[in-house]
Amino acid sequence: MPLLHAVNVSSLGVNATDVGDDYVLDVYRGDLEHPEAPGNKWHKLRYHLAEAKAQNASVIATFGGPFSNHLHAFGNALKPLSFKAIALVRGELQPRLTPTLRDLALQGVELWPTSRSDYRLAELSYVAEMINQKHEQVYWIPEGGGGQLGAMGCRDWARDIVRFAGGYDAWVVSAGTGTTAAGLLACEDSPYVHVFSALKGAEGQQKDIFQQALTLCSLEHHALNRTLGEKLHFHSDSHESGYAKYSPELDEFLRQFARHNSDCWLDPVYTGKSMFGLIRAMRAGKWPYRKTLFIHTGGLQGWRGYSGVQNPFKEF
Repeated sequence: MPLLHAVNVSSLGVNATDVGDDYVLDVYRGDLEHPEAPGNKWHKLRYHLAEAKAQNASVIATFGGPFSNHLHAFGNALKPLSFKAIALVRGELQPRLTPTLRDLALQGVELWPTSRSDYRLAELSYVAEMINQKHEQVYWIPEGGGGQLGAMGCRDWARDIVRFAGGYDAWVVSAGTGTTAAGLLACEDSPYVHVFSALKGAEGQQKDIFQQALTLCSLEHHALNRTLGEKLHFHSDSHESGYAKYSPELDEFLRQFARHNSDCWLDPVYTGKSMFGLIRAMRAGKWPYRKTLFIHTGGLQGWRGYSGVQNPFKEF
């Protein structure tokens, strides 16, 4: 399947007689790149795995929720490797595991539940301390595959995307931790980067993304074609009432999108919301770019956290 998918914006309610004919919207199918860790997941993991090997770690541990795309990719990526894999899971583990956690268990990942308050402390949490006491040489990957190494992997990914599909006026990407956005922003040849956050109340995330990209650029001592501040555009109003919330408006949009793009699935937490935000801007005539590349970050296994009837792509 090709890595570029063309979206007919007129079919999504963008007025063709007004601005629709002027808009070119393509989806870079990152979800098709890596069968075990699709989208941005492998790119965020690869430098962490290399660093764990360099440190002679015997155990790699990380964090995530019960439906985490990162945890799912983490389990897949570590299955053929010699490391012992541990996942610190947000919230109490229930007798009936989620599909994501069942996959992890089958992949041999050791699951450690923790309270939400303790989980927020990450490596300083009580459970993380217990894991460090039980095992020697534990390498910790931040939640979502974040940190500077995760951003470096996404910076490399951005360079690959430019080589494969250059010439766009703007890129659009979803954000959870903001690591992927920082990596794309730090790429020397990326165009304007529009970031749609999946988190409610995440206005301060823009500063974090900017700072992480700036640090990455400083480490490499390279000059950018334009300043990071000019390239970065942050949208904090596309969360549909909160992380993983599924509004009627989002449901209606995804069903409309699925009717015309049945072979290009979007997920309900990240890519679906960012695409919805982009199309709303186009409908309102507020999108100032003619040629836009939407970067698909994967996450389709997240549909398993919703009822089957909620997934409109299954209908086509």
